[in-house]
Amino acid sequence: MIVNIIMVVFVALALALLPTFFHFAPYLADAVFRARGSEALEFSVRVTRDRNMFAYVLLIPAVLIMSRYRLYDPSFMQQISAMAEGWYLLACVAVLAAYLLVRLIIYLILKPRRHYEYFRLAHRAIYTFFILFMLLALPGIGLMTILDANDVIIRSVLYVLMAVVYFIFLVRKAQLLSLSCNGLRTFLYLCALEFIPTAALIVSAVVL
Repeated sequence: MIVNIIMVVFVALALALLPTFFHFAPYLADAVFRARGSEALEFSVRVTRDRNMFAYVLLIPAVLIMSRYRLYDPSFMQQISAMAEGWYLLACVAVLAAYLLVRLIIYLILKPRRHYEYFRLAHRAIYTFFILFMLLALPGIGLMTILDANDVIIRSVLYVLMAVVYFIFLVRKAQLLSLSCNGLRTFLYLCALEFIPTAALIVSAVVL
């Protein structure tokens, strides 16, 4: 019942935002295929607002996918799942929120005092590539479900798709950071801003 209600809310929001998406889509494609596209997107107040809104709405199916296909499934999450599906869904929300909070804290700590425009732009680029991932994942899951693929196959495809989109995101983020940083600082920023929180998430899934 909880999942059904959440899905109804998501579908209603998606339909309401559909006309706005067609205006945003060219900026999304431009940001994916070239680094300067993210700059054009970010410097437009309306497009940035629309992008952020889409990302927030897509968090709804993202959490449902994370819960349904056990994309993050350490032993303590399995114990929560044994209690009730609703608790597992809430645990997924908490894990995702913790990951985003860690990224934000590191960003605020390392944020330069001056000339931080490209630093902020690079940080916010994750919204754009999260939207890209979800736009590929949702129809992909639908197609695999129609073809009667099992959960293991769907989960494996999602992991591969996530890795590909994340790699493209890292390349674009490095290019954006390089607009105001040298090569060494760009690499160090990537390590601190992306590799550390992502590695912590992966290690926690394996160790815990």
